[in-house]
Amino acid sequence: MIAEIVSIGDEILIGQIVNTNAVFIAKELNKIGIEVGQITSISDRKEHIESCLDDAQKRAQVIILTGGLGPTKDDLTKHTLCSYFDDVLVKNEIVLERIEEMFAKYVPTPINDENRKQALLPSKAKVLNNLHGTASGMWFEVDDRVIISLPGVPFEMKTLVSNEVIPALQKHYTRPYIIHKTLLTYGLGESVIAERIEHWENELPEDIKLAYLPNLGRVRLRLSGKGPNQILLNQRIDACGSNSDWSIRNK
Repeated sequence: MIAEIVSIGDEILIGQIVNTNAVFIAKELNKIGIEVGQITSISDRKEHIESCLDDAQKRAQVIILTGGLGPTKDDLTKHTLCSYFDDVLVKNEIVLERIEEMFAKYVPTPINDENRKQALLPSKAKVLNNLHGTASGMWFEVDDRVIISLPGVPFEMKTLVSNEVIPALQKHYTRPYIIHKTLLTYGLGESVIAERIEHWENELPEDIKLAYLPNLGRVRLRLSGKGPNQILLNQRIDACGSNSDWSIRNK
């Protein structure tokens, strides 16, 4: 199963912030057996969001968007999704009540109409409850695909992913296990290691992949596998790792 992550916001494209949201989401998806095939950053423009959705649906079953759900005019994601799915915005009384309670308890300024508009949500979306902000998450289903829209504020997004998105995906799809194991090497360059373990690398099973991750003075070798049996997959990757250690040492 393949997922794509779409990060929406000009602040990413001009280098004003680092896209930590995509890193967090990718890690959480991997933990439940969903492989991320692509991460894309786009601007807050309707045509870019629509084009990205068109392309992502050709490749992925799960598409997660972050950003653009705030109450200001530059936040276009909710309205774009509403148009994209030929939908209308409807007032969600439960969300409105939660927003009003949040302002009464934690915000010194009175709630205004722009904040109340955050309770207007596409009628076709399943609402994902945001405990820390006014922007609700949204879950759309299109055939066998799921499109999820989340706020870009990191601590709001993380809570939604942990409490709402991951449990819902686990119920919605049957998924394999994805396991990564890392071997640390020191004092040898990437090309030297590749030469020493060439035979071993060529003999790896087709479903176990090797990646070289070089850094100053060391190289990490990451073995990754995917399969339906977690115990067996762990055993197979461990066995491959033991053989690689022998290959590096005995050259």
